[in-house]
Amino acid sequence: MKKENVPIGKLILQELKRQEYSIAWLSKKVYCRYGTLCKALKRNHLNTALLSDISKALKYDFFAHYSALLKEQSPDCIVEPFIEKGKDRVVIGKLIRRKLKEQERFVAWLARKLDFRYSTLCKILKRGEKLEKHNHIDTTLLYNISMVLKYDFFAHYSAMLEGEQ
Repeated sequence: MKKENVPIGKLILQELKRQEYSIAWLSKKVYCRYGTLCKALKRNHLNTALLSDISKALKYDFFAHYSALLKEQSPDCIVEPFIEKGKDRVVIGKLIRRKLKEQERFVAWLARKLDFRYSTLCKILKRGEKLEKHNHIDTTLLYNISMVLKYDFFAHYSAMLEGEQ
């Protein structure tokens, strides 16, 4: 399976520069330590909660880059986002389990497809079922899940951001 290659850190830095903001400004906006944010922006993946907060702070949909890459690499990927009213977070674990159930698949099957330990994937999905700040998943893992299930989970984040503006 081909891994995602969205240089998300670079894209965020470019958008910061375009809007004439600093990393220090962003770290205050997203309640993240400056050093931690600097390290995160050097990577090509982030957790979805942080990326959501950054998208809101900059009023820019970074999730759309992942959706575009999915569309390019997997044209048969389904996009049908919906927004749960009153929610400011996407409950990603529940969405993934819902798609697995719709496709009559199991977490064990997904774990094998992703070359992941079943117990680790269960913990990640369980963490992603909580409607809290800790409800997140790594963008690379979510991209790979999207590829396997042929479903654009990033579109939910984009729809949530759009619903807040």
